[in-house]
Amino acid sequence: MHSNYLANSNGLTTEQKHKPLILIVDDEPSNLHVLVEGLLTDYDVRISTSGEQALIFIESTRPDLILLDIMMPGMDGYEVCNILKAKQNTKGIPVIFVTALTEEESEEKGFAMGAIDYIHKPYKLALVRARIRTHITAQGMLDRLIEKNFDLHDKLLEIESLAKELSQREEELKELSSKQKLFYQALTGTADGVVIADSNGKIIAVNPSFCRITGYCESDSLQMQLHDIKQNNHPSISFDQVWEHANQAGYWSGELVTRRKNGELYPELLTLSLVKGDQDTNVHYIGVFSDISSVKVTQERIDYLTWHDELTGLPNRNGFLKQLEQQLQVCSTENSYAYIYIIDIDSFHSINDGLGLLAGDNILKELTKRIHTHVSKKDVIARLGSDEFAVLCTVEKGVGRARAQAMAENKAQELLASVNHPLVVAEQDVSLTVSIGTYIFPREDQWESAIETIRNCEAACYKAKEKGGNRVTFFDTSFGEQAKRRFEIEQDLRKAILNNELSLYLQSQFDRNQTLKGAEVLLRWEHPQKGFISPGEFISIAEESDIIYDLDCWVTSNALEILTQLSKTHPELNLSINISGRHFHEARFLNFISQQIKQHNINPQQLTIEIIEGTLLNHMEAAIEAVHFLKKLGIRVSIDDFGTGYSSLTYLKKLPIQELKIDRSFVLEAPTDNNDKLIIDMIVSLGRLFELEIVAEGVENQSHFDLLQEYPEVILQGYYLHRPEPASDWFKKLK
Repeated sequence: MHSNYLANSNGLTTEQKHKPLILIVDDEPSNLHVLVEGLLTDYDVRISTSGEQALIFIESTRPDLILLDIMMPGMDGYEVCNILKAKQNTKGIPVIFVTALTEEESEEKGFAMGAIDYIHKPYKLALVRARIRTHITAQGMLDRLIEKNFDLHDKLLEIESLAKELSQREEELKELSSKQKLFYQALTGTADGVVIADSNGKIIAVNPSFCRITGYCESDSLQMQLHDIKQNNHPSISFDQVWEHANQAGYWSGELVTRRKNGELYPELLTLSLVKGDQDTNVHYIGVFSDISSVKVTQERIDYLTWHDELTGLPNRNGFLKQLEQQLQVCSTENSYAYIYIIDIDSFHSINDGLGLLAGDNILKELTKRIHTHVSKKDVIARLGSDEFAVLCTVEKGVGRARAQAMAENKAQELLASVNHPLVVAEQDVSLTVSIGTYIFPREDQWESAIETIRNCEAACYKAKEKGGNRVTFFDTSFGEQAKRRFEIEQDLRKAILNNELSLYLQSQFDRNQTLKGAEVLLRWEHPQKGFISPGEFISIAEESDIIYDLDCWVTSNALEILTQLSKTHPELNLSINISGRHFHEARFLNFISQQIKQHNINPQQLTIEIIEGTLLNHMEAAIEAVHFLKKLGIRVSIDDFGTGYSSLTYLKKLPIQELKIDRSFVLEAPTDNNDKLIIDMIVSLGRLFELEIVAEGVENQSHFDLLQEYPEVILQGYYLHRPEPASDWFKKLK
């Protein structure tokens, strides 16, 4: 057989490349000869004489169809078919089995392996050619279908990609449309006026706020030049300059004074921006502006309140400091003198509490009028704070310091007398007194700022208050040191409360047989730098600010810790604490004491709260409610320093108190002063009448002790019986 038909001859002629390739696998030369001769005209025929040889050929050359003999030595046709169908790249090659076997079982086996047909020996060439032609044609159609399928698949992928791109473009268009709608809504909804003009200044678009602010409707505006509407009425800059600046720099921003259609002028804040399109020749101007009339009014109001008091219309502290600083410069330059007053209403908080804030405001206004009538028109009056006023007075150049001081004294006394005349507030007469501090400046020994000058005068005013008020006091250099110390103590006391620098002492109380009945809690402060500071000094400073509340809360909390310990060992003993009348009646303190009682889980009947008599009268109704509240908690209430105030039988009747405490001033002089002895008799009698316990403090020596033996029910307290000592030491002795 010619070598060109052998399967291992891989070279294909041009003609062969256009004919379907048939691989015949058979070991019988006679069979091969018949098939080759019958198929050679229409097909490119290759032969293999064994299964192994056929597989090697197929690895390099893919036939269009295989005629495979079943019965061959070595590897038979079934095994070859199995190998071909098991591989991805050869399982699609059509296989026709050639066999002399005629059993159905043999054919079923072949079809099961993937054969497409059977040709039985001996061959009938016409039948062989017909079957091969049918299968080749069917395979060609299948291949073309597959090819078309791939083409269609590629087209579908292109269409899908195009659809995805179109969908993306559609989403972008929707987003762009949404943004355009949003921009339009923002443009039409903004409170700022917006106007767009072309490169020549002709208006081509406006928003509703433009029409609202300017008064020009849209149709009118579109016929106008921007220069006509925005012609500035402020001399510092013209709109032509604004336009030129925007044209060169790209924008302009600032304030203009513009005229509405009705002729009314209004201030506006304008930003004019130059906008260019893709081509620089396409130029527009966008103006965004707002009517700042209300802002200007607000700013003027703020500026006014920065320097003035709203209630009285007087300069405030800032305004007064500014004018005082100027006067200090004048005095220094001209070698002249001036003086200031600090005027503070005595017990103004009582007026606010008793008559209300509105009445208090009316009193401040009336006081302003009275000050005005007794000072010169060139003098400056100011309200520095709640009830604190200041007056700056100048004297003629050449007037000496002594003469200036005499003038200041006379004018201050006139002011004092004027204020003392009763005021009619809320249809009732109100008597008013003030404390006036006076300061002559400049001082001869040193230069002072306006703040230091006011501080010195305030120190003089405070000294007038210390002396009882309703008086004039001139500044003394010692006042400054006192004011400085007061300030330092106030600041340090705040830190002392936070840092637990304070301590509690106890002073025992006894009956006439010197049997221990309890103790009073006393507050002590050992300052880290200043050393021991007297309670008389720091408590009075605390009373003048809200520190007293924090201080009383600290004392109460720590005293209840002591009482917790005392109740475990000596439940029959009582503990007394002092509470300021400033907040004794306030809800915040009553809530605090209630929470502390629950937290420490003590017997409240072992606790006595002492209230100074005079403070009750300032808030009588609230004090009565507070005492009733404490009584419900089980806490005892004592009136401290009884006899030094009004000692009204009315409040003794109304208040559910348990104890009166005789002030030590009566006890100290009682052995030698019969009047003080009579006062003690009276207080003890009141105690018996109202069934109240009586405590006498100030038992300092044997004579005090002997005198008080006359009153068997009176509890005694004083240095003669026991000196105050730290709570820890007191407990050691108690054990």
